[in-house]
Amino acid sequence: MTPIEIVVVDDHDVLRAGLRAMLETSGEVVVVGEAEDGAAALTLLQRVEPDVILLDVKMPTMDGLSTLRQLRSLQPTLPVLILSMYDDPAYVEEAISAGAAGYLLKTVSREELVRAIRAARDGQGYLQAEITKPVLARFSRTYEESLDVHLSPRETQVLQLVADGQSNKQIATTLAISEATVKTYISSLFEKLGAVHRAHAVALALRHHLID
Repeated sequence: MTPIEIVVVDDHDVLRAGLRAMLETSGEVVVVGEAEDGAAALTLLQRVEPDVILLDVKMPTMDGLSTLRQLRSLQPTLPVLILSMYDDPAYVEEAISAGAAGYLLKTVSREELVRAIRAARDGQGYLQAEITKPVLARFSRTYEESLDVHLSPRETQVLQLVADGQSNKQIATTLAISEATVKTYISSLFEKLGAVHRAHAVALALRHHLID
């Protein structure tokens, strides 16, 4: 199995070292670069080509959200996972709206972080249900506008399971359908919602009260 190559962007040396040690013992992930802030990360990415970036929110010089916007402009297909200690609804909404593939807390387990990295690498993104769904649900209450989208009952089921943090394989098992069928439903959902990834689709669905 080819390891997933990642770059870790965080202003704490000890945390970067800890993440490197923790992730590389998984056998699935290798850290090919580290940066202490967004500006250093953008410079680093001129030399390395990771599969995924782990990005902190609060950093000096250039913070995570500013870095994320720059990355989306320079490398729109490079998956970025936010790894933060903050569960502020504003940070989560802004990160997802800016194109983050997922948002996780620094208390996340190694196993879940590796799953999130794997999902992001595969273009699926990742939602940590414990934080992302409740935060987006709270944020969505501030929106009253409706979205003129008509979802089938099965599409709604699939979208709800995505919001619950289930992978394509888990959704297929839950609904007794194939993974290929799940991917077809998700592609249809993306098109109908105008979403670019799973987290964005869930944010839009919650905002417009399409799921609970």
